[in-house]
Amino acid sequence: MAQRKLASVIGAALAASAVLVGLMTPATAQSSGSSSTDITRALTSSGGVADSRAPEGGAKVVVFGDSHTSGTNAPFRTDERGCLKGANNWADQLQSQLGLGAGDLIDVSCSGASINSDGFHFSDEVRHAEARGAIGPNTTDIFVQLGKNDQWGLSNVNLLQSVQTCLTDVFAGCGDAAVAAGKMQDPNAVTAENYAERMKPVIDYLKYYAPNAEITLVGYQEYTARSGSQVCVRLGGTPLVKNDAPALVSFMNKLDMAIDGAAGILGVSHVDLRSATEGHDSCSNDPWVNGVFDARAEIVGGPWHPSVKGDSVTAGILRDRVNA
Repeated sequence: MAQRKLASVIGAALAASAVLVGLMTPATAQSSGSSSTDITRALTSSGGVADSRAPEGGAKVVVFGDSHTSGTNAPFRTDERGCLKGANNWADQLQSQLGLGAGDLIDVSCSGASINSDGFHFSDEVRHAEARGAIGPNTTDIFVQLGKNDQWGLSNVNLLQSVQTCLTDVFAGCGDAAVAAGKMQDPNAVTAENYAERMKPVIDYLKYYAPNAEITLVGYQEYTARSGSQVCVRLGGTPLVKNDAPALVSFMNKLDMAIDGAAGILGVSHVDLRSATEGHDSCSNDPWVNGVFDARAEIVGGPWHPSVKGDSVTAGILRDRVNA
């Protein structure tokens, strides 16, 4: 009974925060830049200023990604695609730390984006970057942070749906039975080969049109343990722990390993954020990812997503790569 109550509390808290993000996430994948006007851009962009274009020859730095890139921390804004942008996301902080002007760093990340499953696809983000003149011979660095929102295995289930099943469905649970029933992603389908195969067409395209750029696959921050079967999120000042979530823990581990391995297959670089942020999960003494209404991180921000501090750490790591 206690385990069921705990699961319900965690699930309700995460679902409430997911709704906040989901309300501002594009419902369908569309090519960007097809119908937006300058007036629309001015109304929906940060500070009411129309989205910048890169100088002739491309932006110095181009960023692609999902909500872990675009940010989930208040106050929010949306771009002309309807994509959620959180305050002080790592792309914004990277631009500031590098001292780059408008148009020198183009961030086309979008909450809910995937490689090629739901939301805006990687290829859609690339089209939008092209519409803003971002990709060209002047581009020195391209960062890509994707994979969390994709469906892996035979079921049409993404991570959010897997988490909801794990934390609220006491019958399916969070292990092999839930995977077999098609209610959770299959961790064994998340391999370097599968990840690379999904990414390759767009990576090859970027290599061709940005021949001088170093392309870097960016992993995700630590917010679950690397081993065992325990997941934890902090609700206010209380750590809420679920001890029997092996499939969820395994998925996170496999995705990190797949991104690393795929970088080698694709001939691009890789940043291991999980190792760099080890010991700073939601239930740690010094969290760099959000809990639910946890004042030690961000009160209003997506749970298991980077806090402003976490994004600052990521920006610093990537700044050093650009300046290397």
